[in-house]
Amino acid sequence: MFFVDGHGALWYSLDALADSDDGVSSLSRAYRAAAPWMSIAWQFVGTAMVGVGVGYAWDAWRGSKPWGLLVGGLLGSVMGLYVFIRTSLKLLEKKEP
Repeated sequence: MFFVDGHGALWYSLDALADSDDGVSSLSRAYRAAAPWMSIAWQFVGTAMVGVGVGYAWDAWRGSKPWGLLVGGLLGSVMGLYVFIRTSLKLLEKKEP
């Protein structure tokens, strides 16, 4: 849904950079290691906001305030949580030796 598989290659390369010791500071290595997790958080927020936006548009089109907004927000949050958990599990799989 949110190009999770497409970003997998990017996350893998960021993980490889985080593990390499190419003379960068420890803060830089920490940011590189945290980048995939920050991306997952933004995916969750983005998915929830899309749900709210669709619900708001539904309310404006059908005049069903506030039900479209509530249902859209709930569905967006559920989908965001699904994407968050699925992607987190993929990242944790990569970390296991």
